[in-house]
Amino acid sequence: MTRAALAAALLVVLVASALSGAAVAAKPGGTLRMVFMADPPTLDPAHATDLTSSAVIRQVFDALLELDEKLVPAPALAERWMVSADHRAYTFHLRRGAKFHNGREVRAADVKYSFERAARGKRPWVFEKLVGAREFIQGGAPEIAGVRVVDDATVELRLERPFAPFLHLIAYDAASIVPREEADRRGAGFASHPVGTGAFRFGSWRRDDQVVLERFPEHFRGPANLERVVFRVIPAEATRFNEYAAGQLDVSDIPTGRCRALQADPKLKADVAIWPTLGTSALRFNVERAPFTDARVRRAIAHAIDPAIIVNRVLEGCVAPAQGIVPPVLAGWTATAKRLPLDRERARSLLAEAGFPGGRGLGPLAYHFNTGDLNQRIAEALQAQLKEVGVALELRRLDWAAHIKVVDDGSAGFFRQGWIADYPDPENFLTVLFHSRNVGPPGNTSRYRNPAVDRLFDEADTMAPGAQRVKRYQEAEQVILDDAAWVSLYHYASRALIKPHVKGLERSPQSTAPEFLAPLRKVWLER
Repeated sequence: MTRAALAAALLVVLVASALSGAAVAAKPGGTLRMVFMADPPTLDPAHATDLTSSAVIRQVFDALLELDEKLVPAPALAERWMVSADHRAYTFHLRRGAKFHNGREVRAADVKYSFERAARGKRPWVFEKLVGAREFIQGGAPEIAGVRVVDDATVELRLERPFAPFLHLIAYDAASIVPREEADRRGAGFASHPVGTGAFRFGSWRRDDQVVLERFPEHFRGPANLERVVFRVIPAEATRFNEYAAGQLDVSDIPTGRCRALQADPKLKADVAIWPTLGTSALRFNVERAPFTDARVRRAIAHAIDPAIIVNRVLEGCVAPAQGIVPPVLAGWTATAKRLPLDRERARSLLAEAGFPGGRGLGPLAYHFNTGDLNQRIAEALQAQLKEVGVALELRRLDWAAHIKVVDDGSAGFFRQGWIADYPDPENFLTVLFHSRNVGPPGNTSRYRNPAVDRLFDEADTMAPGAQRVKRYQEAEQVILDDAAWVSLYHYASRALIKPHVKGLERSPQSTAPEFLAPLRKVWLER
């Protein structure tokens, strides 16, 4: 079967599954068993920067808005909102009676507290569009002037200038609403014992074993169908697959090297679900650390790598090779970028120009990646390819929390980088990851600074959706790829095994979101 025919057949199966699930009444009760490769580093939405943490946070917390199954902003804690004619003032009206897990009703003051708390966390770019946010973040103001409590049920947000995807920001994890009394009382402990308003409340966390969430019966939408969600921590792919095959997991990943085999397996092929997601896998350099301060070294490495080997041999063609940074499935995006092409002669020439002929004097380069069999195999493929131009790689495999730490603090010079959209807009892939104001944990872990690129971002970020806005992002994307601050490998696809009795789990190609970030309040088990 061709890839196109396979995708079409899969779409039919998914749509048929969704329709059949809708025709049957949801059955309350039961425990959904999902899996992580490693412990989440934090369960505090103000400090989370990774998908493992987000998978839990999105069940425990709510924001003013959420993204629906088509990634359109929809009501959550705010039941309605109004936007001013100049697109700079947003007024949100909160639901009456929405409660935190400690029983207290949510008020507009909680929104202001949550935003100001998170603005000084790991994702300040979520809030920096608000009037006075940058002064507050830098310690020059006692509050964010652009967040105004009108009354207990109304909050107004004012922007410095229009920002097209602002409503998507309000639906993002960092904008989750937290109760001040719990966050202040627990301090750093809030990260391991979170309290939100979500359909599931925190139950327990045994490190390196499992996170348990329990149904919150007083959720403003009514109680979820599931009684409990268990995220088990199983680092080894083979163990995850064996547990799934033995019926101990309801949702798991497809092991590396098993994608084609499982699609043909008579017992498991009905469980296979594959669809493109808004994510990209790539390599990054810390451009402030030698030898990666020299663009010739970065470009040499980029020219030496053939992503097709990783896509076809390691991932069996179950993902799409990437030319650019922004996934082509992003609505309204026209993919024009071109990564530096495979050209090993050019790579050798650039190394010689940089003073490392044949790689001599360069020494083994440390390549950092996080624990996982797939990442290990990709690292080994990169190691073999770079050896052909004289570059030796020293592979440094760390658990997820340790990997994030060395990437965020800048001690990693060459490392893997995955990115799944926080919201469906090119700004989230480009401004967030490469603007100089986001250097470090906020997103620009390459520590890349280019005034011309910043100007393009600043112009595009304030423009209305349309071709001219896209054009500026495209120009910036190509400069970044030519500078080899980012080396594209492939665009993500969810490659999941999902038991037939799991109903209501959003996995539509329209949403382009992975199954582990889906709202689990919609899920039920058919037994």
